[in-house]
Amino acid sequence: MQIIAHTLITLLLSAHYKFYQLKKRLKYPKIIGMGYFGLKILKRLILAACFFSMAFALSTDAATIYGKVKRQPAETKPEKAISRYRGAESLISQDAGEDCVCNPGLFSVVYLTGNNLPPITPPDTIPKMAQKDKMFVPSVLAVGVGTTVDFPNLDPFFHNVFSYSKPKQFDLGRYPKGESEQVTFDKPGIIKVFCEIHYSMRAYVHVLETPYFAASDEKGNFIIKNVQNGEYQLNVWQENLSNLTQTIMVNNDSLFVEVGQ
Repeated sequence: MQIIAHTLITLLLSAHYKFYQLKKRLKYPKIIGMGYFGLKILKRLILAACFFSMAFALSTDAATIYGKVKRQPAETKPEKAISRYRGAESLISQDAGEDCVCNPGLFSVVYLTGNNLPPITPPDTIPKMAQKDKMFVPSVLAVGVGTTVDFPNLDPFFHNVFSYSKPKQFDLGRYPKGESEQVTFDKPGIIKVFCEIHYSMRAYVHVLETPYFAASDEKGNFIIKNVQNGEYQLNVWQENLSNLTQTIMVNNDSLFVEVGQ
């Protein structure tokens, strides 16, 4: 469909150009009884057809998938303190105060896999996983392979973000409010993120090899835009639960999917 639309655009633009040349050559153009004003009307009709064809080309063969993950989060046990430092440096943990009330299990990552996936394009803005109120916000983040993520500290005390996960091990060190550090995630996988100072803080960065993904909200709602037509496997990840998969067929129209019932 997109090839047909692009061909139509080319033909219409060519026609418009020929009429433009005709107008330049003839001071008072006549086309089989069509006067000057008739030519102007025809020109405007051709331009309108071009704009319509461009809109058609941009909108065809793509759909929006939206839906809801309906299963309940898994029960979680308190995390053990993970010490990155020994001796006097660990005394900074006295600022930890009360544990955070974060629960990444409330969120899901929904993504599509299949054949002939388009390439992953960088996001328009750098994704953020902020440290705020002794929580990671968001506590579940989905990104494509090669994406750089910003980790700003919005709390009035130090944080230290790190991960032991095999796809990406890093330690950003301690930094105060108003400062930020970045990490580029160049391999696919699930990266579990902690704060050495506030050990109950935890989050996940889900690095994917597909351009079609979304992290749900706390109620399980998600939306994936601009999905090309075809057959896909819809996958759902949720903390400490088995993955869910189901086959979906995308055919221009928006598609609503419920999973985990």
